[in-house]
Amino acid sequence: MFISALNDRNFSMQVRDSNQTAGEGWKSVWGKEAAAVNPLAAVNQGRNSLISDSIRTNDWSTYHQFEAKQHPAWYDKVNGEFKPNKLYYGNLLDVQNRSLKEAIRSNDSKEIAKRQTRIDELIADFKNAPGEVPHVILFATDQEMAQKHGIPKPSNDWYNSPYNNDLAASQGRFQDQYWYENPYFADHPNEMTFAMEAVQELRPDIAKIAAAINKGAYERNAASTSFLSGAASVHSAKPEMTETNAEEAIETPSPYAWDATIQTAEQFTRQFSTAKLIEDLFTEKQRHATNANVFLADQLNQKAAERKIAIV
Repeated sequence: MFISALNDRNFSMQVRDSNQTAGEGWKSVWGKEAAAVNPLAAVNQGRNSLISDSIRTNDWSTYHQFEAKQHPAWYDKVNGEFKPNKLYYGNLLDVQNRSLKEAIRSNDSKEIAKRQTRIDELIADFKNAPGEVPHVILFATDQEMAQKHGIPKPSNDWYNSPYNNDLAASQGRFQDQYWYENPYFADHPNEMTFAMEAVQELRPDIAKIAAAINKGAYERNAASTSFLSGAASVHSAKPEMTETNAEEAIETPSPYAWDATIQTAEQFTRQFSTAKLIEDLFTEKQRHATNANVFLADQLNQKAAERKIAIV
């Protein structure tokens, strides 16, 4: 019998509760309630479990393999293992540099020293990481620091590569994707079934929240018989729920939106059988990529060859 990771009572997710008349208006949810509100909750729970295991065993290889599927632009495969690359550490450096500037503005000498030490550690990690040197704001704006640590400027090849775009830098992906295209669901199709059934089985107010956050994704995209091409062929005035917005704070829609959201949820419930839907989705997806690990490895190897990876 399948038991979703979201049924673990150690897991909970905070969502807005329109029924609360006092307090901050938030409540904890888990299980199918969490899946209905955010179908990517299982992905986050899977990540958190791997982090706990990695800390316990001091072995991060499985975690990095998971993250390489989620953020392929941030990882390179080295000697059969996925390693965070220079783009990954470049992002961390820019974040830490902003943190250092905040400490400088506050004139907190203790925090300044602490955050500067962290930058030095990240620079060492950056130099040892695989991949070509990307555009890093810290080095671009502080040439003296770049020269001090022997960091060259990015090559023209890098600027002309798929790695030189905002999506690769901010999310570690070469293209945006809808929530149901997340590679986690290819490896854990039962979690996809769990999320889809949650919308049908839970009380109406949760169904309305789920319909609102997905903006019709359940009805128009997840129900498509073409798992991969459906997203490209469907055009609507309503925005779809991509992974960019799927994990934003969940708010109950205004009363004026209830009629539309209820209708969307009811249409989904009436028209589609969950078991048949999931079977169709993954049958079609398997025609394109029968094995997510092999597909990812081939993609990364191809990118690595194009970029002429050199480990510094």
